[in-house]
Amino acid sequence: MPKSSTGSESAEGGCPAFENACRVYQAALKVRPDQLEFIIGLGWVLCRVGQQTEALPWLKKAVAKAPDESSVLNDYGWALAELGRFDEAEPALERAVQLAPPGDELPLNNLARMRRLRQQSGHKPTRNKVQMNSPFPTPFAPAGNE
Repeated sequence: MPKSSTGSESAEGGCPAFENACRVYQAALKVRPDQLEFIIGLGWVLCRVGQQTEALPWLKKAVAKAPDESSVLNDYGWALAELGRFDEAEPALERAVQLAPPGDELPLNNLARMRRLRQQSGHKPTRNKVQMNSPFPTPFAPAGNE
């Protein structure tokens, strides 16, 4: 399975290896549509080629199948952040931080990067509203909004 990315490894210019990987994962999913590794892989590769919108359904499906997997939540949260959907990204990344194994700082780094991007964009968080509807329980949620 590909390692989670911080989003800095974009292949938007059209990388044949990533494009081929997309085709391979799509073919594999035709044979095994519920195989988690294929679902995660396709979502990850789509993000790397700059197709975050197309990746989201796959990453969301991966989160549904593996809700306690830090790397899955990290990839989903970062894809949302890359699309500017910060209020949705934050709970996923916070949950990824909670679940990350010792020494894995990628989710924490991505959470910090997402918050900087949100601040730079001038977007004001709508924290309470999002937390009430978020599928990701976090220690940062206001009392009673989990």
